[in-house]
Amino acid sequence: MTKKVLFTVLGLLIALGINAQVKVDRGYGNGDQRMERVKTQRKSSQLSIKYGVKAGVNLSTMSNGMEFEPGFGMGAGFRIGAVANFHWGQRTANSLPGTGWIGLQPELIYSYQSVKSDGGNINMNYIQVPVMLKIYPLAALSVEVGPEFNYLISTSPKEMTVDGATINVGDCKGFNMGVGIGAAYEFRMGLMAGARYSLGFTDMAKNLKWKNNGNVQVTLGWLF
Repeated sequence: MTKKVLFTVLGLLIALGINAQVKVDRGYGNGDQRMERVKTQRKSSQLSIKYGVKAGVNLSTMSNGMEFEPGFGMGAGFRIGAVANFHWGQRTANSLPGTGWIGLQPELIYSYQSVKSDGGNINMNYIQVPVMLKIYPLAALSVEVGPEFNYLISTSPKEMTVDGATINVGDCKGFNMGVGIGAAYEFRMGLMAGARYSLGFTDMAKNLKWKNNGNVQVTLGWLF
């Protein structure tokens, strides 16, 4: 279910990029527009740096490595944070700096995630630092992949009963990590839209072999 949602959103983003790329000014469109923008940027620099904010929804689930079955299902949450967008190179000889094929986007995100289970919803509060390598097949459309460094601040409820067993859910906290893969589209006015799938690698607690490894993120943001 999560993969179907992600692939549907990614397909929409790619279709949007193909249909709208001629309308997006990334330094190789109308000559007058390009010259006007060049006046405000240093041509000696090959790097464009933008800062921004983003917010969106989480659709999350978990995997279970224990003998009992918690009956995990997808739950909804939200995310909000800040980004720094580094974009290198020039797409053509006449393009503006920072319009090339490669970028990097570190982020600082507060993420609230909820997962359904037979014992009730499991709610998690994260501070996350994704670092995304961005490849730009189109001027404004990027495919992104990179590690996610996460710190689980707290989990609720503290305890729950699943399949006759009492689980100390509150023990789920601390550092864990994963990887994210997705796509984003950057509009000329600064608006950006993205979708990402996050896969976690780390057990949620020392004696609790749950992994928060199914998180679909759909976000909107603004680059300044």
